[in-house]
Amino acid sequence: MAQHESPVKSRKPVVSAFLSLISLGLGQIYNGELLKGVLLKIILLLSFCLYVLLVFKSSSELLFLSVLFMLFVFLKTYSIVQAFIKSRTLGPSYILKAYNRFYFYLVFTILFIALNIALPLTLAKHALMHMTPYHPFRSVHAKERYLEMYEKCSKEWPVESETKMVDTSYGQTFIRISGPDEASPLILLPGASATSLMWLPNIKELSKSYRTYAVDNIYDFGRSVFTRPIKTPDDFVNWLDELFNALELGDQINLIGLSYGGWLTGQYALRFPNRLDKIVLLAPASTVLPLSFEFLKHAVIAMIPHRRFTKSMMNWVLADWLNSENAKKQLLDDWIESIYLGSRCFKPKMLVSPTVLTDQELQSLKVPALYLVGENEKIYSAQAALERIGRVAPQIEKKIIPDAGHDLTVVQAEMVNEIVLEFLKRPLE
Repeated sequence: MAQHESPVKSRKPVVSAFLSLISLGLGQIYNGELLKGVLLKIILLLSFCLYVLLVFKSSSELLFLSVLFMLFVFLKTYSIVQAFIKSRTLGPSYILKAYNRFYFYLVFTILFIALNIALPLTLAKHALMHMTPYHPFRSVHAKERYLEMYEKCSKEWPVESETKMVDTSYGQTFIRISGPDEASPLILLPGASATSLMWLPNIKELSKSYRTYAVDNIYDFGRSVFTRPIKTPDDFVNWLDELFNALELGDQINLIGLSYGGWLTGQYALRFPNRLDKIVLLAPASTVLPLSFEFLKHAVIAMIPHRRFTKSMMNWVLADWLNSENAKKQLLDDWIESIYLGSRCFKPKMLVSPTVLTDQELQSLKVPALYLVGENEKIYSAQAALERIGRVAPQIEKKIIPDAGHDLTVVQAEMVNEIVLEFLKRPLE
């Protein structure tokens, strides 16, 4: 019986280089160097995992990212060049291996793409939920550094207050309470990357007539400490409801949210309208319209872990504040610094993406609602937002704040306070 001979087929240098270009190590496998191709993939996978572990322990994210990028470029260059040279030395008599098949190349690539995503994500979830004594910060030093800045800013709180850590199934929520003991409750929810201290320009007036509860978001910067991940809008709403129950606020709650907090206010109003008296949506994230491309572009750039990009993003979003002659520039500087410091000191995590309410959801908002937006709003068009509300949900009261953008509660604090208080105090029809 004649023996079956393995097929012979020459290796093409350009093909091997191209394969390594589209998938690290694939050119080596094409040339019969399976072990070398797999090792290159494993080195890259381990470097991704090491990067994740380092980021959750240290704020030197830009350094780690730079090193990872240089390693990737080195491995990719080596894979392409080595595969090209090796193909030229093999000559026309290369005996095909059993794995020199298109389907093997495809499975190899898909497998390592999946591993490069799944394994680092698994490690990230573990690191995020690892309850160290300094959780949710990256380190003891990071905790000390951030809280020093936080306490410095909290000294500017203009009215007498008390603070509480309130237990929920999602962790401990930090709240700053001001105003008369027997007054109606008014909950203040901050924007993304902000804390209860963002209400500094408004709290004095709001606390004259209401018992105000300024909240540090359970899954964001500030003093709150999460023990469960927040994955969905329902998680956020359930956390808020538990918080209100723990505070024994009853069913006549006034709820105000700015930006991300405005979106959360709308979500809570949809689920638990009977617990609310009135709501105020201050330039809520999404909710009425999708976030603009310009805003998303600036937000992506701001993810680069350097103070310069954070400052550039905030100066763009808060342009009216930056150019105002009356608003305090030191407060703006402190706000920007606290956001940058938060991004460096806290374990990295992803907030739930805010969503746009459907026509039916907007129409179903039966809680008396006030919508305020600055005429120079950057996250979406103020005029288009008012147009949609007027067309879809005319029951929502709406106003544009002149000479303001996303910073309406600061640059037009007196006007916003007056409009909000007039709305809250107005008897229900």
